[in-house]
Amino acid sequence: MEFITAAEAARRWGVSERRVQRLCADGRVPGAERFGHAWRIPAAAPKPDDPRRAAEAAAPAPRPSPTACAALMPLMGSPFSPGRAREYAESLDPGPRRDVALSELAYFTGDAAEAVRLARPLLQATDGAARLSACLIFSYASLALGRINDARATLGRVRGALGEKTVGGGVIA
Repeated sequence: MEFITAAEAARRWGVSERRVQRLCADGRVPGAERFGHAWRIPAAAPKPDDPRRAAEAAAPAPRPSPTACAALMPLMGSPFSPGRAREYAESLDPGPRRDVALSELAYFTGDAAEAVRLARPLLQATDGAARLSACLIFSYASLALGRINDARATLGRVRGALGEKTVGGGVIA
């Protein structure tokens, strides 16, 4: 049988020599033998698989479905090309989803007053995802405008909708 050194195995496998030595010491290279401070490795030995990669491939991490992400905060949950957010938001069918996306766009482009204006009518929407999205946008945009009581009251609505105890007061003007 022909043998190679750890340095040669490292070159063939595209890893460091220290990594080859560790693989040999862990018993992951079949037929590898230690002699003195060195290792001799069968020339035909394959590079051992990385068990971390095998675990990742066997059980991929669960991901939310694209439709679940798109229902809440549709602009944030959509893959649009950079610089095309407005074009994407305006391409949505007229309705609450489009209105939420335009409100998101206003907020994330620094126009908190416009975000509040666009989100306000959606605070009463019958679509739960649109209403929750509008509440969040309205609350954070209100904070940016210094309207703490409006933000507190709207976040109280969110807590109530989620079945949590409401806190704080304030009237949405």
